[in-house]
Amino acid sequence: MTKFRIGKPEKYDETGRPEYDTKAGILKALVTLEAFLRLVDERHEAGYEKGEQLNEFIVLCGRYFLDSCGNCFQADGFIAAEHFPDTPNMMTSDEFRSFIKEKFEGNERQPYYSFSSNYGLPSTKVICPECQKGWDISNCYDTIVRYDYQTIPLGNLTGQKLGTVRFIFAKRTDAIYYMQEDRLIRNDRFIDLSLKYPDPEDEWQKNIVKNEDGWASKKDEIDDDYIIRPTDEGFFNVLTFYHHACNRQNLHRFYENCFREVFEEAGFGNIEMTVVRNEYCSCSYCDPWFEISTELGIVKIGWRKRVINIDCSSIIKNGAKLNLEKLFTKEDVTKDNDYIHAWGYEKATEYLRQIRDFLTGA
Repeated sequence: MTKFRIGKPEKYDETGRPEYDTKAGILKALVTLEAFLRLVDERHEAGYEKGEQLNEFIVLCGRYFLDSCGNCFQADGFIAAEHFPDTPNMMTSDEFRSFIKEKFEGNERQPYYSFSSNYGLPSTKVICPECQKGWDISNCYDTIVRYDYQTIPLGNLTGQKLGTVRFIFAKRTDAIYYMQEDRLIRNDRFIDLSLKYPDPEDEWQKNIVKNEDGWASKKDEIDDDYIIRPTDEGFFNVLTFYHHACNRQNLHRFYENCFREVFEEAGFGNIEMTVVRNEYCSCSYCDPWFEISTELGIVKIGWRKRVINIDCSSIIKNGAKLNLEKLFTKEDVTKDNDYIHAWGYEKATEYLRQIRDFLTGA
């Protein structure tokens, strides 16, 4: 049977449960990516806007968890389908636990499985920037999502309404672009350097101005009817989707070019680069490290959070290993005999140039 509410029909099964919270309804949604995305949206609305307590399901062969609040979480670590080809496409949470328990019956070590909040479901419209291919229900889990914030000039859309701007960016296929209501349009005409707290009660309030950067938001009456001006800029959250293999390929190429430039600027010639394991973090989002073969020896280099780790433990001069701690006594950074941390590419270039000059006697 079908029940209706104003503007949108909802389908229910014979027990009175909406289809987005039943086995039959969920199985129907797992046929196409578009239907699955619609299911996720419906469950989120039901949990967060209507306050419904939902049933919990594990779907797409153990790869996603639909929780009781309306969230969709992606499997992190252990993925049932990669170990057991007979993993059902959809199970309740209890059925999933029973399935895993049965598969590992008799084993002392049970698998640790978890689900992360970054479910990474791509839109049906976006394509991977690396291979120019999109996703469907058969591979929608093969995604790495890169989150970014971009301030984009809107002069080419002068005279258009902000709602039209949103619509135009929503149709883009290179990424998902969305604006947030508390930070929409930037223009110098919005800059207000008057004091935000004319009668400050605390010391920190004394030098705070109302709008130093020139951003305006919904509270400033910027809505979809706002007309874009030539010098306006928009603030966008940008989600770019890559396949796992494409993401690694893209990262390898990007950072290989970055570090090649660093070594060339430091005076090294004819270098050979080999991708090696990131020794700080091996997750899919982190950058690769490289072993750089130079005329003076091998240098291992890569980003370690906010610093670049330069490892010269393989370099020998006059029968002794190079001692970076002695070479960089004046540098107030983390360092040891074998390595030194550089705060960015410019510092890395400076350190490598100094290492090269020391090894060559320049």
